[in-house]
This record gives sequence, C-alpha cells and structure tokens, in this order.
Amino acid sequence: MAKAVVQISAMSILYLLIAGCGGSSSSDDGSNVTGEQNNVPSCSPNQLVTPRGSGSVSVSSSLQCTDADGDTLTFEPSIIESDNISTGDYSVSISVSDGRGGQTSVQLQYQITNQSPQCSQANQPSIPSSSESLNIASYLSCSDSNGDAVTLTPQSIDISNLANGNYQQQVTYSDGELNATLTFEYTINDEAQVELTRCERITQSVSLSPESDVTVTCDADYAYITSDTYPDHDLMNGITATNEQIPVPAIGYAAPIKLEPHTATTPTTIDAALGVAVNGVPIYDYSAAGELDLFNYDPNIDTVKLGQLDNCGGHAGRGDDYHYHAAPTCMMDAMENRSDDTIIGWGYDGYPLYGFNHPDGSAISDGDLELCNGLPDEDFGYRYHLSNSPPYVFQCLVGEVNTAILPRVAPLSGGGDRGDLRPPAGDVQNLTHTIDSDGKRTMSYDYQGENYYVTYTPSKSQANCYDFEMKAISNNGAIQTGTYCR
Repeated sequence: MAKAVVQISAMSILYLLIAGCGGSSSSDDGSNVTGEQNNVPSCSPNQLVTPRGSGSVSVSSSLQCTDADGDTLTFEPSIIESDNISTGDYSVSISVSDGRGGQTSVQLQYQITNQSPQCSQANQPSIPSSSESLNIASYLSCSDSNGDAVTLTPQSIDISNLANGNYQQQVTYSDGELNATLTFEYTINDEAQVELTRCERITQSVSLSPESDVTVTCDADYAYITSDTYPDHDLMNGITATNEQIPVPAIGYAAPIKLEPHTATTPTTIDAALGVAVNGVPIYDYSAAGELDLFNYDPNIDTVKLGQLDNCGGHAGRGDDYHYHAAPTCMMDAMENRSDDTIIGWGYDGYPLYGFNHPDGSAISDGDLELCNGLPDEDFGYRYHLSNSPPYVFQCLVGEVNTAILPRVAPLSGGGDRGDLRPPAGDVQNLTHTIDSDGKRTMSYDYQGENYYVTYTPSKSQANCYDFEMKAISNNGAIQTGTYCR
C-alpha cells in the first residue's frame, strides 16, 4: 500500500512538471484546454461603398469570413461611421475573433460617396416693387439624399431698385462639397400683394439672431436651421453643479421646423431637444433626467434648481454639446431691437417661441399658460412662451412631430470617457470657463479643496478634432489626455 502511494506521488510530480512547462495550457496554434485544435477564422474583404449620411454601417457585410469550428465571429471595430465624413477612399484594420483564442486581422477598404443635392423652383413669385429683398429659399424645394444641409448662394436678392418686370438670378446650391446651379425666375409688380410664407418667417426670425453663421434652408415640409450650436455669448460661467462636460462646436446641426404644423392628439415629451433658438442652439425641457411626467413637476430633476445651468440658461450635455434648458437670456440681450413680438425660437412641431409677455406686450398672468407652456395663437395657430417659474420653456410639444428625424449631437469619438463622466456628489466652487486667442477652452473648478479642470485645443493635424487634457472628479483626479473628434 505504501508503494502505491509513492507511485501516485511520482505521477503527480510528473504532471506538475509538465504543466509548469506549458503542457496543459492553450498553445499558440489555437488548441484549447481540452486539447482540441481550434482553427483560426479566415476572412477576405470586399470593398465597402456607402453614401455619406448612412449612419453606422456594419463591417461584417463586406467581409467574407469562415470558421471551420463553426464559432460565432466578432469584429473590432464592428462598424464604420458615414455621417459627417468627407467623401473619399479609406482603409481600416479589422480584428476578427472566434472568442476562443483564434484571431486574424484583415484590411477593409471602404469608400464614402456623396450625391449632389437637388433644388427646384415650384412657382415664380410676384413681388411688389415696394419690397427691399426677396428670400430665395421660400420658393425653392431642396433635398439631399445624404442628409446634408443645403445652402444657397445668394440666399436673397436685393430688389429695392428694380423696376416692374421679369427677372432671373443664377443660384448655386451646395451640400458643402458638391454644387449645382439653377436659374431662379421672379417678377416685380406694383400690384402684387405678398404674405410671407412660413419659411420666410422662420428665416426672418433667424436673421434677428446675434449669430451670423446660422442658415435657413427649406424644402416642401421643413425649414432647417443649421448651426454649430456654439453661441458667441458667455458660456458655462455661473454653474455650481457640473457634469464635467465642456461645450465643443457641432458639425452642421440641422434643426427641422415643420412648415405646416398641426395639433397632435397627445403632447410629445422626449429625452432630447424639443426645439431650437434663433441662434441655432437646441432647447430642451427643464429636466436633467429624460422624459418628463408632464403633470407632476419634480424639483429633483430641475436643471435650474440643481445649479446645472450657466448665467445664460444653458450648459453642455453628454455630447459635450451646448444647449438651453431655460430662457436664453444672453442671446436675447444681444438681439438688436428685440421686443415682445420678437420670436426667440421654434418648436420642432413648427410653432414659435416668444418671451415672457404676450406678443402685444401685455403681461401673462400666473396660470394662463397651458401644459406645454404655450397658448393658442391667431397668427400661427399656437405659440410657446418663456416663464420665470417652472417649466421655464416648452416642456412638451403640442403639434405633430416626427421624433425619428430629430437631430442629436453624439458624444465625441476617441474614447468612452467623454460620454460617460460621473458628476460629483455635491456642488463645486469657483467654476470658470475661458477661451484663449488660439481657441483653447478651459473649464476649471474646485471640489472639496481640490482643483479640477478640463481643457481642449483644436487639433492642428485633424479637422473637427480636439486635443483634451482633463483632471476630473470622475477619474479620481488622474490627469488624462487624448484627441477627440466630431
């Protein structure tokens, strides 16, 4: 019996020696712990061609991959982005894994294509000679299959010194990359009576904005207010409860305003912007926590009460995007000749947003505003108002709206940390936001006796990219750097 014990111990020692030399672990040739051979997946690429504006495109459809073991394959990266990408040829290395140690790499060539925008003139306008200008967009129907905003050059025609007669104007329309032209025809007539179209009224309201780079184009259904969502006024100062996000300009944010609004059977509340100010900055409801309970005000999600907004009624969200949750006071102060009948913004349902009083200048009494912070309007059918008390601005939309087409600013690419910051569990002190002459932005703040900051500078080597450095409460004060892109 003792002899048998010695033999077993020797076998155990031999087994341990073999294991120590790697005899029982997976080998580099793909064999697994049971000793079975695992075959490495095999892949060959086909060129991927996708139109700009197609969103996230799966790479698997352009890879011919097989796995002799029948394993499910995963791809890293699994998608490529086509939105806001310049047309051209690109290449990306794809890592293909079977989840059992078998892995191969393949180079995928892909092409981003673009189609020219389309514009046509629906009718020939007849304009009275007393008019000073003609807004071309009001009489053109434009579309772009890639989802790009279409701009017109010129946007308007000076007709202040034109005599009666028929005229033509060459108009260039562009998606920012491809251009085309058409001949725009119009008539000057002393007897003509002109009522502004909804497109013209939206364009007129935006022209009163202090921002010069906001444009309006119209098709048959929508007016698109296009901007970078980054206003010229002061930003982020006055915040006491930071989410550690900092405003970064967006690319071609196109806010669709319905040209023919209709009242919906039920109001719409969404965890996104409900409309846009005339300076191109999106406007959300008062909440910091998604869709609202419209019938029960909750101070625990009120961005004003929580100290999350700056002195101008806005802050940066998860996409490092600037937007308003309350009255855009700094924009309003910068508007020349603003009065109570000045339109401040537009809901995505096509109804306008006014200030704190009725358009005729009379005061709005407590309790006058309806659920969505608005009132029926003889001119537009309905209108929204700002208010000093919650909900401050529209908290829902009374009109029909297609939420599937509403724009959103996605978090910066380059790492998940910018889109998943964890705000501190209390107020911060001394938060300041500054902009240097070279475009460098810095947001600095104190928390529990420690100074934190986030700063970024436009990249010198990549368009729409920014070199970040941050010491955030979210990462326990560790200094982190990286390049992030729109």
